[in-house]
Amino acid sequence: MWWLILPVLIYSAGLLVLWLILVHRNRISVPRGKRFPKVSVIVAVRNGEKRIRYLLESLARQDYPSDLLEIIIVNDNSTDRTPIVVSEFITALTDRPDLCIKFIYNPFSGKKRAVRYGIEKASGEVIITTDADCIVGPEWVRSHASWYAGDGPEMVLAPVVQKAARGFWSHFGVFEFSALQAITEATAVAGHPVMCNAANMSFRRDVYLRHADDLRPDLPSGDDMFLLAAVMGDGGAVRHDGSGSAAAETAAAVTAAALLRQRARWASKAFQLRSVPTLTLAAATAACNAAVAAAAVASFISLKFIPLAAAMYAIKTVPDYLMISTEMRKRGTKIHAGMFLLSEIVYPFYFVLVGVMSRLPGAGRFRER
Repeated sequence: MWWLILPVLIYSAGLLVLWLILVHRNRISVPRGKRFPKVSVIVAVRNGEKRIRYLLESLARQDYPSDLLEIIIVNDNSTDRTPIVVSEFITALTDRPDLCIKFIYNPFSGKKRAVRYGIEKASGEVIITTDADCIVGPEWVRSHASWYAGDGPEMVLAPVVQKAARGFWSHFGVFEFSALQAITEATAVAGHPVMCNAANMSFRRDVYLRHADDLRPDLPSGDDMFLLAAVMGDGGAVRHDGSGSAAAETAAAVTAAALLRQRARWASKAFQLRSVPTLTLAAATAACNAAVAAAAVASFISLKFIPLAAAMYAIKTVPDYLMISTEMRKRGTKIHAGMFLLSEIVYPFYFVLVGVMSRLPGAGRFRER
């Protein structure tokens, strides 16, 4: 069974290359434009009464010319007090008549359609999207907008930071999410972005509208990844802003069930993508984790496979640690060694389970509860 170590070596070598790209990027400056474009921030929200106010407060503090900024909150058929919370916040802005916050209702169904409706109603040449459970810093809009000057890119990706709560599964989710963020940055810097997150990304409005019908409206989610694939397929430029000012912060999942539902929903759209870099990374990651899980199970059946399983875990853990710790240090957090090692043991089995769940009917509609 020693042949099982081959996909682990391939996966680990690939991650080490990506880590070297990250380390090199830390020593180069990022060019910024000087012209301020008109920006529309689009937020689709459904039943977000508990968190939406924090986002609105952070958006109201943006250091960006007020005449060049509009904020559009799209209510996606909420059944809680979300409309009341948003309306009360807007009404209370008596001391900020210059701040443009619009609250509109999605006449259709689903977050993907809500985002599109908001963009169709927007007046900005640049669109920035985030989620209702995020908060952003005061230079967030400026950091995104500064890329779009003259012959700037069609799309800019930026970090999403999760803060761990108490408990193993919260730390586990943060480790995995940090790895995804590191891979997002490294592949984008290399010129072959493999993933993005609608919780923190921007793009030209005309580019989105040109590709709107290619974003698989028949699927309930995944418009961010389908837009990335469309832009890359059209020869467009995609950049990554790794600065702290461009980051958005969100809460991590605190239970195994919530984490599994979210990741299964994300994974379900991967089968619809046709991006070669994305599919290559997905295949390498799947082969590696399946091999490690198989070796671990075999070691329980026969002690002679313990050295194989141990070697595979050791090889995989090194690049995982480098990627995750580099990303977490950059965002001002430290990696918990004990939690990390336990996560590495659990992860291959978790990955296989997420893969199975992602193939279940309706996986794309999983919601966190």
